[in-house]
Amino acid sequence: MINLKSGITPTWCPGCNNFLLFAGIQQAIDQLGIAKENVVLVFDIGCIGNMADFFNTYSVHSLHGRCIPTALGVKLANPKLTVIAIGGDGGVYGEGMGHLIAAARADAPITVVVSDNHLYSLTTGQTSPTTPKGSKTKSTPLGSISVPINPVSLLHTINPDVMVDSIDGRDPQLITAKLVEALKHPGFSLLDLQQICVTFGKELSA
Repeated sequence: MINLKSGITPTWCPGCNNFLLFAGIQQAIDQLGIAKENVVLVFDIGCIGNMADFFNTYSVHSLHGRCIPTALGVKLANPKLTVIAIGGDGGVYGEGMGHLIAAARADAPITVVVSDNHLYSLTTGQTSPTTPKGSKTKSTPLGSISVPINPVSLLHTINPDVMVDSIDGRDPQLITAKLVEALKHPGFSLLDLQQICVTFGKELSA
């Protein structure tokens, strides 16, 4: 297996679902036989952004909500590269929503992976664009009044040709299989990983 680990020990909370995504990305790249020098990972801010330290390949730690346009810039500069934008539900569906819409409309040939735990967990559990309506969080103590975003129906409405799927982010085999499928897709692809934050997610079930 191709060694994509940097040697830096991941700093996520014990039991965090991001460990499974970290492993899944490595396995998918290995299964597809992509040389690590031909891979560029572009990270958003948030807990998932810490993954930038854990990979031994080309990567960019971008600004909050800007992983997609940064990934597009990399792909435009060298179309032969495999470019993956990795962010959370806050960065991709919140701050970065405009960039997501533009990339999907253009069917841009990049893959976007979303660690979707329905909260802004790095900042200790505020409501995000995918927080279920009525949820009581640190920022919505009386319950969220907003309807959560459904990325699958949203992106298919914008462009029915894109590949978008929402899966259980706690299933390691499914994560790898769907990542392989997304990376093989010739146009825009997005994989939404439904997760539960082990530290702050309990407030969503209260």
